[in-house]
Amino acid sequence: MYPMWLLRPLIPLMLVLLQAGCGSAPHLVGNRSASLEWHPRFHTAQRGDTLYSIAWSYGQDYRLVARWNGISPPYVIRPGQRIRIAPPPSFGRPHSGNTGGKGERSHEPSAKPSPAAVAHPWSRQPQPSSSPLPDTAAADLKPRDNKEISWQWPTSGELVGAGRSSRHRPGIDIKGRRGQPIYAAAPGKVVYSGSGLIGYGKLIILKHNNRYLSAYAHNWELLVKEGDQVARGVQIARMGSSGAEQVMLHFEIRYNGKPVDPLRYLPER
Repeated sequence: MYPMWLLRPLIPLMLVLLQAGCGSAPHLVGNRSASLEWHPRFHTAQRGDTLYSIAWSYGQDYRLVARWNGISPPYVIRPGQRIRIAPPPSFGRPHSGNTGGKGERSHEPSAKPSPAAVAHPWSRQPQPSSSPLPDTAAADLKPRDNKEISWQWPTSGELVGAGRSSRHRPGIDIKGRRGQPIYAAAPGKVVYSGSGLIGYGKLIILKHNNRYLSAYAHNWELLVKEGDQVARGVQIARMGSSGAEQVMLHFEIRYNGKPVDPLRYLPER
């Protein structure tokens, strides 16, 4: 037996190790921080949340979140509902490129880099393949999901910071004037219209098909509501500075829940 006076300095360390061993292993997500960040495995739905906005916030594919929670289309959730945002133990973590454990692979379709993309290389954000975001590609994708989408610029203006946003929120920032029109970059359905996502201000998320979503943040006024079908080029909002330090549009495109470079899809201007 060791004297108590020798063991006393080690007691705090022993308590920390005991707590670490008893606690459940946290899940890692890289969507909300440039570095890996601990977060719980569940999200309690708040008023105004949608399955799409919750999945977007945690960098997950909405189809996988729906599958983990046994939620079927049209993916209706209610305030106070506990939503699993990480795979259940029985689901297992898919290998890189694996589509939900069914042996299929899902890759982002090749897009010819535009001159704008060449002029603005990845200087502040890693390529999607090296992103800390988990592989969230889902299975059972139908051939029509591969149909090419014709994109247009969501608004006019100067690209802020060489066009790239920080690694916290991959995408592009476009500076403009308050009230300037914001347009749908491609036809789609409004799956979120609100201000519940921290850091995005007044936000609109459009679903273009089963794989592609786009987001329009920091608006002054939202002109569409959830469930609306919009055509390419239809005005959906007015530019503002909600949740931002200057008047601008923050624009993102996500493929299977993962952020991709919008400049690879938008036409040269």
